[in-house]
Amino acid sequence: MRTLVSGLILFGTLAVAHAGPETESFGPGQAIADELRSATGAAIAWIPAGMLVEAGRGDLSTFVQFGTDEISVVRLTGKQVRQALERSVSLFPDASPSFLQISGLEVVFSKGANPDGRVRTVLVEGVELNATATYEVAMPGNVARGGLGYFTVWDRKAISRTLENATLESLLKGKSGFVRTARWKVVD
Repeated sequence: MRTLVSGLILFGTLAVAHAGPETESFGPGQAIADELRSATGAAIAWIPAGMLVEAGRGDLSTFVQFGTDEISVVRLTGKQVRQALERSVSLFPDASPSFLQISGLEVVFSKGANPDGRVRTVLVEGVELNATATYEVAMPGNVARGGLGYFTVWDRKAISRTLENATLESLLKGKSGFVRTARWKVVD
């Protein structure tokens, strides 16, 4: 179920009504991804919309549905990163629990392209994604194990490490943030 939140998010020159973490860059979701990236030192981090709630109050831990989930780092090729991003926007503009809130990435995608070929460009920390390079990606443990259908992109054996004695809630408790710059940019 999707609840409209007042406000607009600017995607390049296209302004769209903000509909929440299931279809667009979501300020608290991006801030959570930033925290995952910072805590792990990974180049990339993401958290799917299906693990977030829009009506969080207070610190970032209140925007997470499954606070007891651990934080894992998965080693993925650039090709797998792109496949995950394609999965993320495959249902756009419809809501999807698999839509990723991202950190370390800037993604341009075409809303009119076929669902498996929407991603146009991907920048990792400002540099074009290399399909053959390996990237460390921080994410909730459930997703690292292939949750929300991501098992079609990577195997749980790709998990390189899990933060000890840390859960999403313990990492995010007392932290606040809202990222206003959209990291997903949509074109026709």
